Amino acid sequence: MFELTEESLEDFYRTLKRYQRRVHADLRLSVPPADSVSVRSRLCGSTLTLDALIDGGRVQQLGWSVHACALGQACTGIVAEHLAELDEATVRRVGAQLRAILKGEREDSDWPELAMFALVRDVPNRHGSALLPFEALGQLFDRARSRP
Repeated sequence: MFELTEESLEDFYRTLKRYQRRVHADLRLSVPPADSVSVRSRLCGSTLTLDALIDGGRVQQLGWSVHACALGQACTGIVAEHLAELDEATVRRVGAQLRAILKGEREDSDWPELAMFALVRDVPNRHGSALLPFEALGQLFDRARSRP
């Protein structure tokens, strides 16, 4: 369980910065062959444009343009780090785990680095920003599934 201490906050910010750096600069893919979707958090206005080349039910390549708070940037960086695991079932399962962590219904995730988001449970206006990459990937998988 994450407790809010000076040490946990320092670890939290250090981890956020590490993942933010991963997506600091835009990295866009050519559309087509990739597909692209833009999502926005209603409460805070954070936006994410995510490009993905999905083949065989898996994300093969991922691109982005992130205009979000530190939580949205870090979560996008975490998703990018897990590129090799990105199939639809994993995206939906881990996204649901993050939602549960943010609501205080769960402490951990299949991706251990998401557990740190427990520290921002009391900042609900930023939860949408953290969930943006999962929302975007969900839409991209829906599109890929609906193509003949």
